[in-house]
Amino acid sequence: MEVIMKLAAQLHPLLGLLPLRLPRALGGLDDHLRARWLVRGTGPCDIAVVRRPTQLLSSLLVFELRRDTGSVVVKHSRNERGATTVCREWEILRRLADDDRLEPWRPLLPRAIGPYPDSTSGTLVQNRLPGVDAELLLQRNRQDPHRIAAPALRMLAELRDAVGHRRPVAGRVTPWIEPHLAILSTELRRYGAGREATALEALRHRLDAALAGAVLTEGWTHGDYHPGNVLLDGEPLRVTGVFDWGNAHPDGPCEIDAYNFVLALRATLTGRSPGHQVADILRAGHLSEADRALLALAAVNPDEGVVDPVALPLLTWLWLVADNLRKSWRFMYSRWWVADTVTPVLRESLRWAGARS
Repeated sequence: MEVIMKLAAQLHPLLGLLPLRLPRALGGLDDHLRARWLVRGTGPCDIAVVRRPTQLLSSLLVFELRRDTGSVVVKHSRNERGATTVCREWEILRRLADDDRLEPWRPLLPRAIGPYPDSTSGTLVQNRLPGVDAELLLQRNRQDPHRIAAPALRMLAELRDAVGHRRPVAGRVTPWIEPHLAILSTELRRYGAGREATALEALRHRLDAALAGAVLTEGWTHGDYHPGNVLLDGEPLRVTGVFDWGNAHPDGPCEIDAYNFVLALRATLTGRSPGHQVADILRAGHLSEADRALLALAAVNPDEGVVDPVALPLLTWLWLVADNLRKSWRFMYSRWWVADTVTPVLRESLRWAGARS
């Protein structure tokens, strides 16, 4: 532990020494060089960098640092937005650690190691959880997704029972919707005026009406609960870790974690983005039987507690899009991501607006 604490104290930002945009072929080398620079002088180690998903530089450099004494995961901010992300995740991990209700799940939660990250260009160090991520298992065994999804979804039901409270959410509608809509209109500037602004307003009206009389579970909500953030191991498979808590809320709508997992699972299996999936649900007016069966594993009934069965898929999509935009500016500049994830749902919103006029 002393070695890890020393490492956390020695990690400092690397500014201006390497370019901000590289071809994908060089991106991995760039990231590895940055990681090596950050841990210089800390002794022998092995570094495994989490590959960046796009050519554009992301807000965070993430890598696993392996030593004989154990492994840690390092998240280093490349810019101010990344620093905000690691600072928030550090605070969330501390709050999770202080919540006595989570004691049975303590081994599944990462622990922040070292001091509070610097507010302008900080680094978060946390322990490495055991297991294999569920997304990788799904890619290896697409014929039996139920076997992989079941333990991850059942854990959500257990966690929701332990830390959540069923209650009318009329008083929570504004904080659950407005900040996320504000991020869309601010980060995606085209949605601040014209037809795009009309689409956002229609989306607001639909969610306001759907959730005004809803009864949902308020409590710890991961906010980014997808197969890539869930670790599994054993036979039968069991959850051994859940990471990336930077989008978590202690008083969020717990049910959206189950919807998020199902949307991401379908995206992995079919290649159809969450945006297109939610647009399909909106057009149909209901979820497919296959998705309902998956949600049942998390003890979520799409018809219970809401008057509009598309309300929770829509709320899940809104949180997903807003949190991605908040974490990294690369989403804002990715025309492909906007077209694939944002536009299909807002196109449906325009259809509602036309029907009401």
